Amino acid sequence: MRSFIILTLVAGLAAAGDAPPFQCDKNTLAWSLPWEDDWVTAVAFAGPRTLVAGNEQGAILVWKLPEKVGDPAPLPVRTLDGHTNGITRLVVSPDGRWLVSASKDRTIRIWDMKAQSTDKATVIVDAKKREKAAKKAGMKELPKAPGATVLVQKADRVFAQHKDWILGLALAKDGKTVVSGDDGGQVYVWSFDTAKVEREWKVKGWVFALALSPTTSQALISERIPLVFDSDRHAAVKIWDAAAIKVERDLSPAFKGEFFETAAFAPDGKLLAIGRAGETEKGKIVLLDPATGKKVRELAGHRGGCNDMTFSADGQRLISCGRDTLVRIWNPADGKQVAELGKSRGGQFKDVLHAVSLSPDQRWVAAADMAGMVQVWRCEAK
Repeated sequence: MRSFIILTLVAGLAAAGDAPPFQCDKNTLAWSLPWEDDWVTAVAFAGPRTLVAGNEQGAILVWKLPEKVGDPAPLPVRTLDGHTNGITRLVVSPDGRWLVSASKDRTIRIWDMKAQSTDKATVIVDAKKREKAAKKAGMKELPKAPGATVLVQKADRVFAQHKDWILGLALAKDGKTVVSGDDGGQVYVWSFDTAKVEREWKVKGWVFALALSPTTSQALISERIPLVFDSDRHAAVKIWDAAAIKVERDLSPAFKGEFFETAAFAPDGKLLAIGRAGETEKGKIVLLDPATGKKVRELAGHRGGCNDMTFSADGQRLISCGRDTLVRIWNPADGKQVAELGKSRGGQFKDVLHAVSLSPDQRWVAAADMAGMVQVWRCEAK
């Protein structure tokens, strides 16, 4: 059997021994960064204060966050140009050098975050505000100035094997291997350096959630099809052995056709969290023992569904977001919520939070929402 490179979904976060513990006793909304072109669908930290987000149009912007809360909200400094449809996932290499983006345009692009560029463009991040001002002033056209002047960057490499929307994406802990899955059920394991496929397999449904253990060859894949909520839908939750490309455990019977939109392994690989999706379902988060596949406990989760989550570097906290417009912070040891970021802002169909990210220094939490905002909180001890 070919050797298997150990993988992790939480690429870009510092190892527990290299980062301070995540403290969330005191939480302050530092900035609300507007990006009103469309839904903001993905977010990731590429360094302690380098924040990247992608939206439903396929655009990607980069911000440099100020040193402290109270400093003026920053404008974007760079745009990553190339995708032509919605961004679904952003992951960052452990050293923060490389960003990997997945899209509904069926491509995955790799970006050098230290690349230099001289090309410039102007982006408008407050389009809705300008539309209101123009309407009030009786203007026929949207004012285009002032905008943010940004550097324009092209991708370093492109992976174009997928034939359907790409929803699952993970980067190896050593930064050498990428795993991705699409709505056609195709799963690829491919080289980060060459963009060549090393192994592949296919599942029946859409690859709706994908997570990989940082310590074993286990891969969690949640499947679903079709989109409509009816009795004939296919839903599956399985733990795969990604080295042997075989199902290790089929957890589907335990969840009776429910489907899960997000999943994450704890940094030590001893706990697996899966977040329930669905507009009409209680969006509970289920903690599993990946060694046995047995349920450890359930967390209350998010009303309407859980969309994204990540563990802190020490594994002592789980951070999740969902359709209830909130970021929730949990203690996996007892399943209790220990903090809540944001506020309910009009219900699950107004400002849905699509994605959440924790900075590698464990001090900042960012969330991307349906209203066209990137929310950034400072988290610390009292």
